[in-house]
Amino acid sequence: MKSKYILYLFLFTILLPKLSLAKYQPNFFPAKVGIDANVQMGRIFRHTTNFQPTINGPSYALELNAFKQTDGSKAWQRKLHYPEIGGGVFAVFHHNSDTMGNAYAAFVYWKYPIVRSKIVDFNIKMGIGAAYATKKYDEKENSYNNVLGSKLNAFVELRFGLEWKIASQVKLITAFTYSHYSDGAVKLPNLGINTPTGTLGIIYYPKKEPIAINRDSIPSPQYKNEFLAQTTFGMLDVTKFTPDKSWLMQATTFGYSRYINITNKISAGTTLEFNFGWPHLYVNQDKVVDKIIKKASTEWSVYVGDEILIGKFGFYYQLGAYLYHTYRMPAPLYFRLGAHVYVGALGKKQKGSLFFPAGLKAHGGTAQLVEGGVGGLIKF
Repeated sequence: MKSKYILYLFLFTILLPKLSLAKYQPNFFPAKVGIDANVQMGRIFRHTTNFQPTINGPSYALELNAFKQTDGSKAWQRKLHYPEIGGGVFAVFHHNSDTMGNAYAAFVYWKYPIVRSKIVDFNIKMGIGAAYATKKYDEKENSYNNVLGSKLNAFVELRFGLEWKIASQVKLITAFTYSHYSDGAVKLPNLGINTPTGTLGIIYYPKKEPIAINRDSIPSPQYKNEFLAQTTFGMLDVTKFTPDKSWLMQATTFGYSRYINITNKISAGTTLEFNFGWPHLYVNQDKVVDKIIKKASTEWSVYVGDEILIGKFGFYYQLGAYLYHTYRMPAPLYFRLGAHVYVGALGKKQKGSLFFPAGLKAHGGTAQLVEGGVGGLIKF
């Protein structure tokens, strides 16, 4: 994925909370809970020139979701135009399964409405979870598969869908879905598998029941400014295919955020990283070196970001640029995608909070690492 596409994705996440025209109208929600079942057909996307396997056939996927329709009882639900919250299971079967294998995933998701009408709804579904792949790289038995280094992987799904109202309790789904799974460079190789698909499915509401929709006014943020500090840790298999060699990454971040409303804030900050293994020059590249570089790799960068707040969870996207690095980097830009879990307000005036970040750092379409940690913030 080229740098310009990273920028497009970043701008999209900023605009997402402002795109919706989906104001509530009566009879839009047949029931509180429902089931979403769909089939998908597509083809693995060779997103980098290092992608070695030949893709000579389609991929098929099956997906089953269960969900709850929010009713506006929380202010963030009203601000996000009553999104859908749910979880699902996913199975994909690739034509090249002898080398690429197949995959099975479980995930949670939220669906954000863009347009609602009496005939059709247009929305965006975002899911994150874990996937199990049946095949991975093996130097002796499966060296042709240079895209997955582990059978246990992170899973991400993005769906742009039209939901056609064909009966009082039934909707027809026509959609474009993009799924990705990779291990976040905990074990290399880690190019990851990206599969865009066309999607056809059914949404069914087993029990038709009225929903008491709360349409109270939406409050403004109590505090509009925020300072944060956090430390995160990750593990990188930067020793290429050498078994049992993963190395520590530690990062410290200081940032400032400005609340646009109660469900969205934009941010900027700086991050200092130390990688205690081989330099980035050899990550996901063909070159293999037989000794460890003793000098730790140091990177200093700045970033801008956006975060969508859903209750005690925040889903963030950051676009960063390097100002200094010890070794040559694979790209001048990077992005971070993940979630913050907020443990609650601290202090008499609820100005502070602890949070736990967890996410993925990547250069283009290739993950560098998965990370997690702890942080604190203060509002004013």
